[in-house]
Amino acid sequence: MKCKICGYQLWNIQGHHNCPECGNPFKVSDYDFKPNAVAFCCPHCDQDYYGTDEHGLLQPRAFNCVKCQQPIEMDQMVVRPLAGYEDSASATSEHPWERRGENKGTLRAWVLTAKAAMVTPSELVQFQPSQDRVSGHWSFLALNLIMTMLVGYGSMGLLFFVMALAGGAGGPGGGGGAPGAGFLIIGVLIQALIAIPIALLGMLIFGALVHLFLRLVAKPEGTLTDTYRCMCYSQGVNALTAIPVCGMVLGYITGIWALVSFILMLCKAQKVSGFQATMAAFILPFMVMMLFIGSIVAAIVLTMDTSNW
Repeated sequence: MKCKICGYQLWNIQGHHNCPECGNPFKVSDYDFKPNAVAFCCPHCDQDYYGTDEHGLLQPRAFNCVKCQQPIEMDQMVVRPLAGYEDSASATSEHPWERRGENKGTLRAWVLTAKAAMVTPSELVQFQPSQDRVSGHWSFLALNLIMTMLVGYGSMGLLFFVMALAGGAGGPGGGGGAPGAGFLIIGVLIQALIAIPIALLGMLIFGALVHLFLRLVAKPEGTLTDTYRCMCYSQGVNALTAIPVCGMVLGYITGIWALVSFILMLCKAQKVSGFQATMAAFILPFMVMMLFIGSIVAAIVLTMDTSNW
């Protein structure tokens, strides 16, 4: 059990529940534990109790201590891991991005979060962010877009730059040399910068439509913010597109991979079935596809009508 701000171990904290390192207040009920892996100890007499529900917490949360007869609540108790569980009593995994202060830098946290989105997506939404980091998923998405688009487009522009230089050096009628190559790479980077706000706007619309669909066909336990968290962190899969040159090819694979990651996160965060999450995640792609097909059909019909005049 670690502080959600600085990562300090919170075992054996007595009195007011504040992190000794950064002062951040915490509640025992904010954490999940493995059943029977920790001892919840009375703050008055140190009598221990064990959590047996699905979150490893006490049932009931408040009662009179069997030893000192004092009224106690779980959030007042001192929590200690049992022997052998010192490093594994918490049921939830560390969140590399929302705890990036303990991950040796933002770039390393971005890499670890992207890796988790690819391999263990559900774990990224088990962790509930503290109030001052409730919008951390948007900062991850922004950095992810910057890294993938600028690095991906930049490597492509560099390739064009080298090709243009080679064409310009090939003799008369060549590709225009360094000036033409320079304009080319600048144009590619400008396209990348324009694509970033467009992608962010698209994500805003996409997340809202997904959540609306979930509200219509299911009873999601989470909020719109939880849907956006799933959407933003699932885009970590697209970090693979930052690989120079190869990233453009990998984009076809990561698009599907990110959608699967998003569905798995929705199931966990919103407590909905896999079918409901899949239908919600596909609603916008389906609408775009139908709009595209409809425009083609309309164009054909109009052309046929015109030809009959």
